[in-house]
Amino acid sequence: MEGPALDSEKQAPVVAVPSSGGGGKTKAVVVIIIIGIIFVGLVAFGGLPRLIQHEALVQSTKKQMAQTMSVTVTVAQPGKAVEDFTLPGATEPIQDAQIYARVSGYLHKRYVNIGDHVHAGQILADIEVPEIDQQVAAAESAVTQAEAGLDNSKEALVRAEAAAVTASANVRKGRTDLQFYTAEVGRYTQLATEGAVSMETRDSHIQDYHGGRAVLDSLYGAERGAQAAVKSAKAAVNQAVAALDVAKANLSQVEATRSFKNVTALFDGVVTKRNVDAGALITQGSANSNGVLFEIAKTDVLRVFVYVPEQYVPYIHENEEAFLEFQEYPGRKFTGTVTNVSGGLDPASKTLQVEIHVPNQTHVLMPGMYAKVHFQAPSKVRLAVVPATVLQTRPDGNYVFTVDDKNRTHLHKLEIGRDLGGSFEVFKGVQSGDKVIVNPPDDIRDGMLVIPVDLGQQKDQSN
Repeated sequence: MEGPALDSEKQAPVVAVPSSGGGGKTKAVVVIIIIGIIFVGLVAFGGLPRLIQHEALVQSTKKQMAQTMSVTVTVAQPGKAVEDFTLPGATEPIQDAQIYARVSGYLHKRYVNIGDHVHAGQILADIEVPEIDQQVAAAESAVTQAEAGLDNSKEALVRAEAAAVTASANVRKGRTDLQFYTAEVGRYTQLATEGAVSMETRDSHIQDYHGGRAVLDSLYGAERGAQAAVKSAKAAVNQAVAALDVAKANLSQVEATRSFKNVTALFDGVVTKRNVDAGALITQGSANSNGVLFEIAKTDVLRVFVYVPEQYVPYIHENEEAFLEFQEYPGRKFTGTVTNVSGGLDPASKTLQVEIHVPNQTHVLMPGMYAKVHFQAPSKVRLAVVPATVLQTRPDGNYVFTVDDKNRTHLHKLEIGRDLGGSFEVFKGVQSGDKVIVNPPDDIRDGMLVIPVDLGQQKDQSN
């Protein structure tokens, strides 16, 4: 009896299954209930943590807002009343020239070397030019021949003019004789008509008249010939003068060419390059090392070219002073003057070319030295200036935190002006005198109560 009883206790409970008539609806209800339970569980397990995190963040923010943290502040300063900016530049001579050979030949002698100070017209070297010497000798001989030809032409002109004078005198005598013969013919014709003389005598005087007439015509021809000879002699003289002028011009040309064998300085300066020595073959006008004999620079005044960035262009004007520093002379300043300002900015670099002249009478400065050029000009607008360490960069712009008189923080969006290197100008967002937070912490928020510590005091304590 006990065995069967144990077996009946171990058996699983039997669940009654509804009849097939209402089983479909019951299953659907069960499925819907299960889905609802799963959905509620998912919402509870997913949304509840987010609600908890949000609440924790709110409480943390409130706690931070209630707490008082120490921050380092500095005061936004007004821009400088006098704008001072430094730009690089390189010195160049006020005048620089390469001395080329104007004739070909061999360098006979060199009189100067690099570093020598020379004066305008000073002979620097001599070049041997035997071919040109021969051309000068030939041109001088041609001048001598032309002068001799001119002398001969002038003598011929003198003789022709004398012959013309004689011919004119003979013409005058012939006219006088003809007048006499004419009078004799008239007188003897009257006498012959009256019977005082014979007709033969009258005819003899008529014959003398015709002879005088013929002689006068001949004298007229001789006079015209003499005058033509004078004109020809004058033309010959003019031709001889022209030939002499051509000969002299040719002589002047070859002499001028020969004068180039003396290489001279074009202006006062210092020899910066010397490329040849005695015996070197010199080629006229060549661009190689044998063509450029010397290079001379005028260094009593140096010029410095500076390329001014666009933001500094309004401060640059002609005749303003600039101060230059050179690493070769530490602590010493040289004064220059702005002499030329370009009429426009370079389209590629957006810089303005400026030329500065620096007096250098003592020649302590040398061409090619690197210079730091300092410009000073009154500021037109004095914007607030803050250090770069106050800046917070965000996706929508640049921001800065300020602290008011009640030690509350305020967030401001900035419009930045010029970058001054370690600091920058502010167009909008901060005014001169505002206290700005240096290196603001990541957890700082707008409206927080803080303990401001002046940057200068902090540096003093650290020292």
